[in-house]
Amino acid sequence: MVRDKSMKNDMVNNRIASEKEFEEVFRYYYRPLFLFAYGYVMDEEEAENIVQSCFTVMWEKRKKLPENLNLKAYLYSSVKHACLRYFRRLQLLDEYKKRQAEALVLSFADDDVEDDRELVALVQKALSQLSEQQRRIVELHVMEGMKYLEIADLLQLSENTVRTHLKRAYKILRENLSCLVLDIFF
Repeated sequence: MVRDKSMKNDMVNNRIASEKEFEEVFRYYYRPLFLFAYGYVMDEEEAENIVQSCFTVMWEKRKKLPENLNLKAYLYSSVKHACLRYFRRLQLLDEYKKRQAEALVLSFADDDVEDDRELVALVQKALSQLSEQQRRIVELHVMEGMKYLEIADLLQLSENTVRTHLKRAYKILRENLSCLVLDIFF
């Protein structure tokens, strides 16, 4: 790898060919890339994982990388896109957890369930933490499968009010059932 005396021009005139050259690039860019990733994800462990993963991919693709690659731009772009993928993964995970909570409420909201009285009691207690309006909206949305607009029409509320009540209800349920969800699913 031929480059100027320092990596300040960030251009690699040949591909990274040896582990020594790779180590040099890693040592030079790791800390600034870590700080860059941390600025996005605000989680040290995840920022480390993202940067290490980007370096691993770069090492694996080193023979396919173009000559005269702007290494700094390539690395920062890789880290940025990895951070964005991390956020998409978090959104999917949040949606999955929301669906789990909904399924849990659906499964155990019925008084006739006898299998696990303690579990039913915890769910009922969590539901009792909701206001009457929130509980009604959760029942209509989760148990009846109604859309926000349908609930708004039925209860003579604005659609945004229904969204707000549902969002607050899910937050309360998550807080009250978080230990339960962890025990069941993890």
